[in-house]
Amino acid sequence: VERHGRKPYLVYSLIVISAGVGCIGLAGGFEELYVCRLLTGLGVAGLSTAATMTVTDISTPLNRASTFAPMMSGFSAGTALGPALGGVLVDQLGINPTFYLVGVSYILLAAINKALLDETQAKPMEFPWQNLSSSTSIATAKKEKSIKDAFQSALGQWVPLLSEAPVRNVCIMQAFYWVALAGSQMTLLPLILTNPDGLAMTATQVGQVYMGMSAVQVLGNPIFAQVVDRVGKVPGIVGGCTLISAAMFALPFCDHTKSVEQMAGVLAMWAAGSSLLSTSPVSFISDRVDDEKRAQAIALLRTSGDVGFLIGASTMGALADWAGSLEMAMQSSSIILGTATMWFAARNILTAQMAKSKV
Repeated sequence: VERHGRKPYLVYSLIVISAGVGCIGLAGGFEELYVCRLLTGLGVAGLSTAATMTVTDISTPLNRASTFAPMMSGFSAGTALGPALGGVLVDQLGINPTFYLVGVSYILLAAINKALLDETQAKPMEFPWQNLSSSTSIATAKKEKSIKDAFQSALGQWVPLLSEAPVRNVCIMQAFYWVALAGSQMTLLPLILTNPDGLAMTATQVGQVYMGMSAVQVLGNPIFAQVVDRVGKVPGIVGGCTLISAAMFALPFCDHTKSVEQMAGVLAMWAAGSSLLSTSPVSFISDRVDDEKRAQAIALLRTSGDVGFLIGASTMGALADWAGSLEMAMQSSSIILGTATMWFAARNILTAQMAKSKV
């Protein structure tokens, strides 16, 4: 994205996603489905990186969270509307035609992006007296010929980034957040909602719960983003994670049989915390690094979240099976997130105090 610009990835990544999604309808087994999902993941990685970099290009530290808010609201709206629309299409057209139709829609979106979007990457000004040696240019070109070399170069840039305390702290916080979120919201919450001895919700009702949480985020993202721009990204991260952790811990105490309102209030608090947190980590790390390092810093942040997602989804599910209690596993996720939040807050307080003492 740094080398070729934002727009190519906002266009061609959608074509890759289109191929991956469309071909799911043709998949005849696990291997074909795996390849399709892998292809889709590659496209999503390119698209999300380009979209994030586009927003950072057109924003400043004073309005970065607010500028990210519409994109995050769009993500939340898609999360809410996608399952509902997909269910209607499957009922009307069938599973395979639905995948074909969604694949075609990505191609149409790519064409729209090609026609309407502008390149936002700033081009460095070059002057005749700023000639680089030809040997350096040739060596750099040779180093970056293959994807393997580019990957190794990216990893090499992550080491100095991780040596910076603010970047390292927010990446660790991001990883623990996704450990807790993948374990609770993605794995445990659907099981709690559909538990025959509890709420015993149907698939449609579970979808409505998630739609409600997404609706809170759609409405709350612009408001909370303005708050984050005013009070700072660290309070946004700490406040959002605190609300989510409190909601996770309180959820098992809700009396499902007597008061659905209790659960609705807890889930609304959970969604509000997610909304407050949605723009804060990316805005935080974008403010802490130079322009030339920003793409790799954001990639490092997303990778930290992906690692946390993989760990959380597997370990919390295994913990629930081992303990025989979904509620205990949910509260364990809460404790993990709460502990990481206190650590992140303490680290930032210490960093701020050290910076003041140096001045």
